[in-house]
Amino acid sequence: MPDEKSLMEELEALQYALKTEEDGYKYFREASARTQDALAKKFFATLANDEFVHINLIRDFHKTLSASASGENIALPKLPEGYKARLKTVFQEAAKEMKKNITPDTGVLDVYRKSMDLETKAANFYKERAAVTKYEQVKKLYDWLFHFESEHYRMLSETLSFLEKSDLWYLDFEKAIFEG
Repeated sequence: MPDEKSLMEELEALQYALKTEEDGYKYFREASARTQDALAKKFFATLANDEFVHINLIRDFHKTLSASASGENIALPKLPEGYKARLKTVFQEAAKEMKKNITPDTGVLDVYRKSMDLETKAANFYKERAAVTKYEQVKKLYDWLFHFESEHYRMLSETLSFLEKSDLWYLDFEKAIFEG
């Protein structure tokens, strides 16, 4: 069993992870509220909802680890099936609200780029923590969060690509779906 110092280090890391997810939640909610673009609004709301799930999960892990110093009793939710399917759903739902062609403004594109940077930093933090934690359940949490944040990055990247070059994007996206 890990020692008291390891426990305190892990609890601090979980607090940092919680702050990171809370910041992401606020950022994505604000981005969703401020944009007029239907796709961006729906997309950022989806990311905010994911971050809210992460917040609650990290809080549960922190509470359990504080109380039992093991975290063994917490089950991780199943990861979503795949970012392509989730992205397609977001696009289909947003398309219902759109009356014209998408013409993103530079501000929206900058928000996507900043979001990609935030997701990269979060994913890197989780990957680093997974490598050093002495708690197996917490390692599983960090691995789960790493994969989720990596999925967010891919979704942001695909959406940015769509907004910048929608005519070429459809060819690549559909080709990837058919090829598996």
